[in-house]
Amino acid sequence: MSNAVLTKTHLNRGEVVLIPPNMTLDIGSITKNQKIVFYILNSTFENYTINELPTHEKIKITGAKNGDIIPPNEAIRLEIQLNMDEFGDVSEQLEFTMNGVKNTVFVKALLLPIFDFVPEFPIKQSLSFKTDVFTSQDGHESRANVLSKAKSEITFNYTAKNENELRRIDNLLSYAQKDKIYTPRWLELFKVKRYDDKSYYRWSDHFPKTLIFDYSAELLEYFKNLDRKNTFFILWQAGDNYEIIRLKEQGIYSYNGKISTYDPIWEINYGKELALEVESKPNIKADGALLMPLMLSHSEKKINLNYINGSTAKFSLTFKEFNDVSNRL
Repeated sequence: MSNAVLTKTHLNRGEVVLIPPNMTLDIGSITKNQKIVFYILNSTFENYTINELPTHEKIKITGAKNGDIIPPNEAIRLEIQLNMDEFGDVSEQLEFTMNGVKNTVFVKALLLPIFDFVPEFPIKQSLSFKTDVFTSQDGHESRANVLSKAKSEITFNYTAKNENELRRIDNLLSYAQKDKIYTPRWLELFKVKRYDDKSYYRWSDHFPKTLIFDYSAELLEYFKNLDRKNTFFILWQAGDNYEIIRLKEQGIYSYNGKISTYDPIWEINYGKELALEVESKPNIKADGALLMPLMLSHSEKKINLNYINGSTAKFSLTFKEFNDVSNRL
């Protein structure tokens, strides 16, 4: 049995669960190289043996190996990662062979780009509220919110340093104008400490996917109030060295055959630091990293561009938060 096999009790907590033979994995919007966790559940009364995992040039499946056995009413945890050059709709098929029978996973996703260039300061971030005004016959006005929450707008400058950057930014903005793009919320960044096994040896065996922050009540409240299911973060090391992560919605812990839950945000080191568990193990260098939420956004139609010479140019950019209710800005 693989270490990835989990009991069915674990799977009743909002996890993405697929049941053979024909399975659809609708990922939704995703960024390049982002890892998404899903489970394959054995709903039969006999063991499932994975004879052959799928191979795909641009889709990577990890978390299991050929020969793993999934007992009845249990599931195996897998991670999928898209590594494609084209943005837009993804529709692919993956073939799992289990017990000598081919099972198909239909993968659907919207692959979106990230504006992953470090902007020049100052950066402006504002909030806007959209309301409708109703006027009664006696002249009294009343307002009703059209959107459930305020939308953010981020404005900054960036100077492309060479022809390659200029071309890449042009491609990103062309896509962001007609569709959507993820933009880091640079004014909501947090410094993450390296997970040090010497300092946190008590946790290293059980919580390898943990980020460490200096404690503050404001930071704790910020993470507690996030929509963890729909919020992605960029963990930025330096330059183009970053990874996309998501907070864990709920911690699951197994002890003596019993499964219990815990809040994946907790205090450590006598309340001096905050530990936060994420879905995938982060790779943080010794000097730490920056953690920022990603904003699903559109680029303004009008872009100010000033050429410095043939290979460098300064962009003045505005990204507005995308809203699923109106699908407009």
